[in-house]
Amino acid sequence: MDMSEKVLLKIMSVVVSVLCVVAVLESSERDTRADGVDVTHLEKKIHDLLNKERGKMGLPVLLWDESLHSIARKYSQDMEHRNFFSHNDPEGRSFCDRYKAALFECKIRAGDTICLGAENISQVHLSAFYKDGKTVLDSKAEDKMAESVVKGWMSSINHRQNILTPYFKRQGIGVAISDDGKVYVTENFC
Repeated sequence: MDMSEKVLLKIMSVVVSVLCVVAVLESSERDTRADGVDVTHLEKKIHDLLNKERGKMGLPVLLWDESLHSIARKYSQDMEHRNFFSHNDPEGRSFCDRYKAALFECKIRAGDTICLGAENISQVHLSAFYKDGKTVLDSKAEDKMAESVVKGWMSSINHRQNILTPYFKRQGIGVAISDDGKVYVTENFC
């Protein structure tokens, strides 16, 4: 092998490595379940709809925060795996404990107090029907689920208050779906 072939081989090796990394990154950005629900799309749809609600009130958008997203996703997955639905896990830990465990710090001065963040949770069901013994998703399932979650939160005084708190700047949304179609949604704020 001459020098030019060796250089070409090295370049090809680097290109293949970069393509593999890009493929891994792209696949990790999407979390599509076997039933066809794109969890990542659902999370972003909820995020966008919540920012629309804030916009109606003249409030700035909440920025997407990857750390809050990770905390929210893990908590939704925990509720789904252990089959509970509460702001506190079975051991009594709250969102503040989850922030601390993730080394996430939120301290917002609001007048004479310091806010440590907030959390909304929701549970809805997949928009699906059965055909020939198989679960078939409604073609607008993700949109309908997102709208249902946001409508529920906006109809609840405390959840609505969290969404419309003017000093919150960031949020993360996390979704997990059980095999029986329960959709667990967590929204964390800072």
